[in-house]
Amino acid sequence: MTRWEPPRIPPQPVSRDPGRAPARLLEQARRERRIAGTLIGLAVGFAYALVSQNINRIALPGIPLYQPPLGPFGNIALGALAGGGFGLLCAWWDGAAQSIFISAAIAAIGTFIGIRFRIGTGSATTFAALILSVPIAWASVPVIALVRWLAEKQVEARREDLPWPRRLRLPVILAVIVALLAGFGLHSTDARIELQQMNAMVQAALRAGDVSGLPAPLQDRSVNFPIGMAAGYTLEWTNSNLDRFIELRPATNYDQQAAVIARFAGGPMLVCIYSSPRTDPTCGAY
Repeated sequence: MTRWEPPRIPPQPVSRDPGRAPARLLEQARRERRIAGTLIGLAVGFAYALVSQNINRIALPGIPLYQPPLGPFGNIALGALAGGGFGLLCAWWDGAAQSIFISAAIAAIGTFIGIRFRIGTGSATTFAALILSVPIAWASVPVIALVRWLAEKQVEARREDLPWPRRLRLPVILAVIVALLAGFGLHSTDARIELQQMNAMVQAALRAGDVSGLPAPLQDRSVNFPIGMAAGYTLEWTNSNLDRFIELRPATNYDQQAAVIARFAGGPMLVCIYSSPRTDPTCGAY
């Protein structure tokens, strides 16, 4: 007599459908993706902030540049944290399209607020900030999509137990590319010359004992440069929203004009409008 044996059930293939995958594995993959996205975003944000906050300081040694809101080192830390936050957003939702769309929308809002903060208030500046923030947000979509894709690749690499050099290769390449893009924030040659001229003029004005000792563009009564002011100041070069200084703008070369703004600690703001680096600026206190 043969002994009865239960029928053998052939092994079932593992489902590749995420909807049927075990909840534990899905949660683990989700957690790994979010950690990877955060770390990649942190590296990308740090690379961008490091270059963007230092490239003009290196090109203009000794000139105290205006770098809001936290200064160069605070901005680098803020950029890294912002990158990490966006990396987490890119990887948060299971749907890649949803993550990319929400991250791009938040990038647009953040860009709008940043531009509005830099160029001031008013209906005209609000419209200008809106116009500028939309293309910047669209330009961020490829980077956001790349961060999402790299986060998913990191999850796959961990499952395949790939060596660290292979895992890190693509994130490092992305960080280098973003750092190179940040290099386009270098001021133009004319802007650097105007900042140097403004710095020399402010230094001479701070050493002046009376109005006659001030540089020629600052001797006008309308400038009212305060003699004996404390030496702490920062300089900002800008060619956007110059109509807020409309009374200083010459009637010619509107498209070539730029402003250099000197902000003094606890004092007024000195604005000088340059038509070109080869002409004396028109200055006024605000």
